[in-house]
Amino acid sequence: MYVSNGLVEISFLMYFIITFILGNKKITDSNGFNITKDILSDYNQINIIENNSYFTVYNIKRKVIKIATRCYYGNTIRDIVIALVEAGTSGIDNDKNKVINFFRKIVPNLKVLYILSIVAVGINSITYNINDAKISLIFLSLFLIISYLIIGIRGEASEWLNKRFRKIKEIDKVGQAKILKQVNNIYLLDKLIFFGELIMIIRCVVIIIK
Repeated sequence: MYVSNGLVEISFLMYFIITFILGNKKITDSNGFNITKDILSDYNQINIIENNSYFTVYNIKRKVIKIATRCYYGNTIRDIVIALVEAGTSGIDNDKNKVINFFRKIVPNLKVLYILSIVAVGINSITYNINDAKISLIFLSLFLIISYLIIGIRGEASEWLNKRFRKIKEIDKVGQAKILKQVNNIYLLDKLIFFGELIMIIRCVVIIIK
């Protein structure tokens, strides 16, 4: 239980560290808005607006990237990384990603789905006997499928960003490499969540068998 919960909790902690603590070095004279606009220059149907909060999200229903004020005007590695993560998602969405199209019918943005991982930790923490495990197995299996689909989206978004990074003229190659490394680190956290939920399911199966 502790290992599986720990993997999920570490993923969220690392995301917080990457997006709020690390990468506070200036990387460009431009800002998050202009960098995002440049990399999406071929996608005029995507709107980019300032979000007066700490969160940057891509609204998959309205096809709008809402960049947090700090990142919108920011020029550090973390500011650009946070904006580009959502830019990658919006890019593959406009390339007709079927999974995003499915989620569009359910949630306004993909970040809402991460609540399920927190719920999974709660469910796993109160699963001790066979009856608990049978019920938990149903929910955890559903959450695992969703995590798997998110990994697919993130992987495709990462490839999309890698191909289009040359459009960003305001950042040199060294800076681009640093940004891509951080973007890929964020995507790796989704895999940690997946493996955490997978271990939860294995634990439930073991409880049922015993």
